[in-house]
Amino acid sequence: MARRRGGLYLRIAEPDNLRLAYLKARRGKRQRPQVKAFAAELDDNLLRLRRGLLGAEPLSLGNYRYFMVHDPKPQLICAAAFEERVLHHAIMNACEPVFEAFAIFDSYACSPSLPSFWPPTRRRRAEACRSAT
Repeated sequence: MARRRGGLYLRIAEPDNLRLAYLKARRGKRQRPQVKAFAAELDDNLLRLRRGLLGAEPLSLGNYRYFMVHDPKPQLICAAAFEERVLHHAIMNACEPVFEAFAIFDSYACSPSLPSFWPPTRRRRAEACRSAT
């Protein structure tokens, strides 16, 4: 039976969580025009995002920028607008502890608590143990 976690939605809309989400979303992208425009009116933008999450204002979602990448094969990339990226980070900030609690030990995908070099190291050790027997 699935368990429910209460209060996640309100945790997503907390001002501190939205500010942390903004800091994470802008990492490495400070000089981009979208980020500069969002930062110029930071408090107003975060308040508008919070009000949209709480239902006081409509949120405009789905503002993607589409472009093609041809390496190694043609792929259509859909990049979210900066405001939506802030929202994505806010959702993950609130939900990540719940996901981490239910992950098995060998779950490494996007886990901030485990180093990315562990999976190949553990695989090599497992292969060495199998070949030794």
